[in-house]
Amino acid sequence: MLHSVVSYELHSLFYLITAILIHLVLAPIFIYKDQQRKFLFAFILMALMMLYWRYEEIDPLIYSLHFFPICLISAILFVGFIPSFMTWFCFNIGCLIVLDYYWQPALASSTLLLIFSYYARNKVNTHSLKTNFVYAAGLLVVYEVFYAIMSSYIRSNISTYVLYVWFFTFLSLALITFLLFYVKKHEIHKQRLTALEKDRMVGQLAATISHEIRNPLTSTRGFIQLLDQKELSIHDHKRYIDLALSGVDQANTIINDYLNYAKPSTGFQEQLEIKEEIAAVLRFITPFATDHHVVIEIAHENEAPLFILGESKKLRQCLMNLIKNAIESMPDGGTISLTTSKPTNAVQISITDTGIGMSKMQLNSLGMPFYTTKEQGTGLGLVVVMSIIKMMNGKISFSSHLNKGTQCSILFQQS
Repeated sequence: MLHSVVSYELHSLFYLITAILIHLVLAPIFIYKDQQRKFLFAFILMALMMLYWRYEEIDPLIYSLHFFPICLISAILFVGFIPSFMTWFCFNIGCLIVLDYYWQPALASSTLLLIFSYYARNKVNTHSLKTNFVYAAGLLVVYEVFYAIMSSYIRSNISTYVLYVWFFTFLSLALITFLLFYVKKHEIHKQRLTALEKDRMVGQLAATISHEIRNPLTSTRGFIQLLDQKELSIHDHKRYIDLALSGVDQANTIINDYLNYAKPSTGFQEQLEIKEEIAAVLRFITPFATDHHVVIEIAHENEAPLFILGESKKLRQCLMNLIKNAIESMPDGGTISLTTSKPTNAVQISITDTGIGMSKMQLNSLGMPFYTTKEQGTGLGLVVVMSIIKMMNGKISFSSHLNKGTQCSILFQQS
């Protein structure tokens, strides 16, 4: 007898725990609104109920005294009234169609339970596990007692079998309450952490913008004040104007970095020839490289043109940033090797420098917002580059060794 009760109750419990697990996996992937997640749980539970009706050997007492109240109380405690009503409706349909009998006590008891929970839903603090246990046990007692009063079979013949069913029902409800409480608690903590992370990012963004823009504006203001001196020579006058304009340009560059970070691409794409894009970038970057005593060597492994889909302006911005980073990593000068190749169904660009390199920790931190190895960097340039490359169906990777240099590899997939 005990073996039979345990077997039936474990089968029904398996369906409920499966519903919880499926909901836990699917909800964060496909649904972002809390109300929709609640309905999702109800739909999953109902779908599994139909499988239960179709493929399981159903014991009417287990269904009425165990599976039904546990599912209904779980929905009441952790999902909400409307999904609870959906659960109540489907289970009672099951009592009518599948069981053929035992439906009157189940209908009356579950209706009483639903009405009671509706009026008590705003009066019970469910933030405590102990409170959840007590509330769930109270709801179950209401259901089971009223069911026993309504059921002539149980009222006149409370057997060992029925006592076993009640005992394991309370045990199963405690387990389900424990699981659902911590699942819900985990979701709440996750939402709070996400909100805190957003607040932290916004605060860090505001602090970084104010700090980065204040520096060039302060220097620009100082040079403009110096221009007011009457004894200023023409040479100094021109020099101060150039320095003031460079401060404005620096502030404009910082603002552009943040704008690109917020909206890295318009989505416009055209066919680009990689060699032509690289040649256009080198025309602008070569003077900067020469000033830093850096030689840029070009090597094309394929003579044929290499085409990708993308946005020319954004691609050149990426290449300019990466080559500029490579130049700045060689304070005493060096060599940059820029290579293009054509793997199968792809186009690859490699940028290798002989600079100071990076440690493993620095390498793992690349691409994180606000992380930079430069004294005057914003930490957003590489983030923007990675975002643009990804939108152009590309992947970017880095390898580096301290005092030996860094290699940046960009791989564009061709459809």
